[in-house]
Amino acid sequence: MDSRIFTGTSVQAIDRHLINDLGMDSAGLMRSAGESAFVALRERYADSAQSMLVLCGPGNNGGDGYVVALAALQADWPVQCVATNAPKSEAAKLAFKRYCEAGGQLCAVDQIIGGETRYDVIVDALLGLGQTGAPRGVIGELVQWSNEQSACRLALDVPTGLNADTGEVREPAFLADFTVTFLAHKIGLLTGAGVNYAGEVLLESLGITPAQQGSIVPVAGLLEQPTLKPRRPDSHKGTYGHVMVVGGDNGMLGATLLAGAAAFRSGAGKVTLASTEAHLDKAAHWMPELMSTVVEVGKYPAISSREILAVGPGLGTDAWGRDAFDWSLQQSNALVVDADALTLLAAHNEPFAASRPVVLTPHPGEAARLLHSTIADVQKDRVNAAREIARKYRAVCVLKGAGTLIADPSGRVALCKLGNPGMASAGMGDVLTGIIAALLAQGYNPFDAGCDGVWLHAKSADLQCQTIGEAGLIASDVIQGLPLAWASCLKG
Repeated sequence: MDSRIFTGTSVQAIDRHLINDLGMDSAGLMRSAGESAFVALRERYADSAQSMLVLCGPGNNGGDGYVVALAALQADWPVQCVATNAPKSEAAKLAFKRYCEAGGQLCAVDQIIGGETRYDVIVDALLGLGQTGAPRGVIGELVQWSNEQSACRLALDVPTGLNADTGEVREPAFLADFTVTFLAHKIGLLTGAGVNYAGEVLLESLGITPAQQGSIVPVAGLLEQPTLKPRRPDSHKGTYGHVMVVGGDNGMLGATLLAGAAAFRSGAGKVTLASTEAHLDKAAHWMPELMSTVVEVGKYPAISSREILAVGPGLGTDAWGRDAFDWSLQQSNALVVDADALTLLAAHNEPFAASRPVVLTPHPGEAARLLHSTIADVQKDRVNAAREIARKYRAVCVLKGAGTLIADPSGRVALCKLGNPGMASAGMGDVLTGIIAALLAQGYNPFDAGCDGVWLHAKSADLQCQTIGEAGLIASDVIQGLPLAWASCLKG
């Protein structure tokens, strides 16, 4: 499977390259797209689909819709189309002509919006790639009407109202149950608010190979199951590194416990919690394997250059937290920065030394603080935000959220499709911090530690949801699932 992800604009360039440079037939590509989409549709809804409505715009996306409608007609599905405008391109005109010649029915817009007919499946073929701004006029009305129906909703290539370049949504946007996208993955369908509107995403490459896509540069790569290093037979705890979690101000010890336990469950040889005097040795009552030390003004733990610092879980931003953060910055150790430490870093506003391995793990709010921007601006273009944080701070950035992104200072970006809404609960970020720190302790470079850590975190959550569901999933459940997620990735 091609793991490359492009912007919608880049996929348009690929389409032009296929037609203009390689001499492929536009109508043939359209036919392949529409027919493959109907096959996917039939696989999902063959038992429940008694009637289908296809919403067709004037462009090639509308042409794809007419091909889907023709395929449905030929399969004896009751189907109707509604056209917002006459088709413009020659390929779309041909698809429309073939549908009509086969006896396909057309409905007026007012018959649909004001009518009483109900459909089992509604297909969005209104705008596709290249759309800008919010859907207006008849298109906006059809989208709004569609979202109010109880039908199953399929989007062709890109749901109307969704920017395929960034994932930004302009209302009203078509709320798809699943999207069949063509030629290549589009970033806007896979991260941020876009995932809410795209639903399940199925890529149909139409038989086009990566070599045929030309020299168009992808914007990101899709994370695949990593191959992790097995443990050596002659190893000992020192082989797998030492993680020190710095955090846990009074009332927030639990965050450091979660990070520390996750580090152990992700293979770290030793884990120490560096917290307040009041918390010394309390961790051992929860997990006996955890060691404790104290961070206080003038009373700092001895630390070797090989230890990994994970600073932020439960740190707080009061005097103690600021002092512990400053001490962490003064060290040269590899570093994972999360939670309150990111807020303090935003005020510090200086890059790390290029030689220091650092991973930052912000959620959108923390990312906005790091960029002195807004959450809305971060979410409008998550790829650019992740890249800018990585460049500004000379660190790997893990921008959390739906379609988590991992970026390094060179501009390289990876995206994780795994994970589920059950992960929207307290402590999940602390667990991810511990996982990434453990991977750094075992010798993984920062970008690989970020990528593999995100994958393991999401995979464990998905495995746990198979038995306990999403609503009751908590961070401790993800920790318990980590050994199984890790085992699935070992060589041999």
